[in-house]
Parts: sequence; C-alpha cells; structure tokens
Amino acid sequence: MPTNEHDEATIDHGPVTIEGYGTFNHRLHSRVRSYDVDRQSIVHNAVYLYWLEAARIEYFRDMGIPIDRRAFVTKHRFVVVKTEIEYKLAAQFDDAYTVFTRVSFVKNSSFGFEHVIRREDGAILATAKGVLVYLNPATHKPERIPDSYRTLIHEFEGENVQFLKD
Repeated sequence: MPTNEHDEATIDHGPVTIEGYGTFNHRLHSRVRSYDVDRQSIVHNAVYLYWLEAARIEYFRDMGIPIDRRAFVTKHRFVVVKTEIEYKLAAQFDDAYTVFTRVSFVKNSSFGFEHVIRREDGAILATAKGVLVYLNPATHKPERIPDSYRTLIHEFEGENVQFLKD
C-alpha cells in the first residue's frame, strides 16, 4: 500500500469476493492525495472518475494488452459511453483505498465494467458501472470487439463474465 504522496499506486490480481458485490479479479491500491480533496475536506465527486479510469487502464495492462502513450488513440479504441457512480461514504485525505474492477459483460461492440471502491478498513466508498464501446481506429465508428480482446477478457475473468448478444 502506498505510504505517502510520492508513492505510486500498486496493482494486484486474483479472485477476491466482496460480500454483496461478487468476485473481482483486479485491484488498484492507492491513497487519497491532497489534490483529490475539495474545500469540504472530502474527495471531490469528479475525482472518482479518474480513479475508475486508472483502474481500467491497469486492468487492460494486467490482462496483457500492451499500453503506451498512444495505445488508446491508435490501437485500442475503447471509449466510455456511460458511467454510473453511487457514492456511499466520503473519502478523506490520506485514506488508503482499493478499486476492485471486473468486466461483467461483453456484447458485440460494447462491454461493461463494474467497480467497488473500498477503504482500507473495509468500508465501501462507492460503486460504479461503466460501458465502453470499441471503435474502428480508421472510421471511429462502433464495430465488433475483436476476438483477441474477447479471448483476453475470458481468460482473465473466467466464468464471471457474460458474453451477450446485442
């Protein structure tokens, strides 16, 4: 677990079950930074979107997708089309937290992420769901998620992911 503002987030994977939320295979551990906190001395609601994005990128990397500076511009054209966050408790400066992440479904051109953000003491800070769509890198239009990604997701999530028809 990071111990100060200069430490990086850490990643680990393997199944962890959270009562009431199911099993997650990916975790990003971090700590609330001073710049995450607003004038009310709590984490600003928009900051959670950054945490979710960081967790998704590390999920892709952990799954075996090569990530570099241009990865989501030229190679992996996944765009967020929907995000829902339910805030449960306010996080505060220096709280250690974990973002649990999984892909819950894969359709033709879209797939869904689910997240639970939990404080180090086990308290649930927020839950979130998001939908990403795969775009053709040349046309920028939705197209079927390539089999290579489907295979990686299935290998990483196992039977926890549903492959659905649109």
